[in-house]
Amino acid sequence: MSTGPTALPKFRRQRPDQRRRVLMDATLQCLATHGVEKTSVRTICETAGVSIGLVNHYYASKEALIADVYRQLADDLLDTLKTRVAATAGDARTRLIAFIRASFAPDTLDPGLLRVWLAFWTMTLSTPAIAAVHTRTYADYRRFLEHLLGELAAECAFPRLTVRQAAIGLNGLLDGLWVEWCLNPETFTPDEGIALCTVWLDGLIAG
Repeated sequence: MSTGPTALPKFRRQRPDQRRRVLMDATLQCLATHGVEKTSVRTICETAGVSIGLVNHYYASKEALIADVYRQLADDLLDTLKTRVAATAGDARTRLIAFIRASFAPDTLDPGLLRVWLAFWTMTLSTPAIAAVHTRTYADYRRFLEHLLGELAAECAFPRLTVRQAAIGLNGLLDGLWVEWCLNPETFTPDEGIALCTVWLDGLIAG
């Protein structure tokens, strides 16, 4: 498994002020390099080149800072997916394929982010602030998938299609493939991942 990213993303959406952004980028780097257990306020500040007092100025705890990083990273990811779907002309299936392709794009399919997401998911079980972010961002992500699948159901006249269940299923497939690829990129290529999800989608269309 990769122990660190080659080029972690910088936060884009609703940018906080410069000093807070430095803290968030440093936290992302620490989580990717050290994991959550070895990420402390001290290591974050050393990475950012700032004093511990700056963290205390913006955040009540390390967990609050990590929650903010989680929120921003998840929002950026969803914004990227929405932008790429919006730039795609065609029917509902074509837009869903664009969503799938965007999910396997190089800036999304990044092994360096695996430890970061694992840190978020692990903390979701024990940290209320992280759990709240997970609940909200997962709902936003699934709502967008439900919107795309709802368009598909309307175009293909699938009155019995439960878009909520279909969205959960497709999200589970994408998450599973993302984790598997990050653990070992030689298992399958991104194009094969896209093909697998497309087969799932066409099977849904075929009933």
